[in-house]
Amino acid sequence: MLEAAKKGILDSGDFLPLDQMAQRLGLSPMNLSKWEAEGKIFSIQHGGCPLFPKYVFLADSGHRPVAGLEVILDVLRTEKGGWGIAFWFASPSSYLGGSRPQNVLHSDADNVLLAAQDEVVGITHG
Repeated sequence: MLEAAKKGILDSGDFLPLDQMAQRLGLSPMNLSKWEAEGKIFSIQHGGCPLFPKYVFLADSGHRPVAGLEVILDVLRTEKGGWGIAFWFASPSSYLGGSRPQNVLHSDADNVLLAAQDEVVGITHG
């Protein structure tokens, strides 16, 4: 099941290798590596190479990461690694009305953050 989920992510076309992503954004690969080290973006590892999600970058303003993404990632990283974060962004969220977080990240980052917080807190019993 995990392998099928990984295959779905890899086949989605949403992730590119470091060099291809840097070229697409018109940036140095060093920029992406630095942003990842600073926690501003994330990657998944496949075949020993990092793959970066296209949906976390803005088309304008120098192709920087979406505002608020770093905070969302800080929340998710308390419970998830790169693949877990990728699965979460690609999965429909009831908190977002059934939308996938990656599809509304640009237009509704505040609610994506709330959905991430809800994901990490999980179900509480009282």
